[in-house]
Amino acid sequence: MSLAPFLAAPAAASAPSPDAAAASPEESAVLRAAIAGDARACDDLVRAHHRRVYGYLYQMVRQHADAEDLTQQTFIKGLRHLDRVDPTRPIIHWLLTIARRTALNHFRDGPRWDEMAFDPASAEPSPASQVELDDHAQALWDRARRTLSRREFEALWLRCGEDLPLEETARVMGLTRIHVKVLVHRARQKLLKQGVPA
Repeated sequence: MSLAPFLAAPAAASAPSPDAAAASPEESAVLRAAIAGDARACDDLVRAHHRRVYGYLYQMVRQHADAEDLTQQTFIKGLRHLDRVDPTRPIIHWLLTIARRTALNHFRDGPRWDEMAFDPASAEPSPASQVELDDHAQALWDRARRTLSRREFEALWLRCGEDLPLEETARVMGLTRIHVKVLVHRARQKLLKQGVPA
């Protein structure tokens, strides 16, 4: 969840692993069962991906109650349309795309992103050894949120915070790979100009 890898000088491109976009056999089996109507498999999917979907939405709306509502809406929409999912691919990318669109609808209907207050009292406690790192990472993300445009922040969050591959980040945002690369590059340059430590 650190910004450091994306603030460092770009490394030489490495070839993507051939299995990078393939779902694990366990996830494929659960997904196939959920598509077939197995309620327990649907529960397993929600449990497996709730944390990441909620975390992504929380980074967008910055309100725990709104993030939880949007997470629930995301899973309801996703479970209603499981027949559209390719069980050989990880479902998280599809869920994050639904989450993004649900959040955009939320923004369209509600107050602007910039006006949403941050609630530091509601942050979950972490182990003592992680407090300083978590505080530093949160401060970096807060600074990035204030410095970057919404799209730049979202691209950087998906690449760094959610650790999505470039192709999946582009798919979630509905952009081309080049556009995502440009957004991440611009975000890095803005943050470096602001003196954000790597």
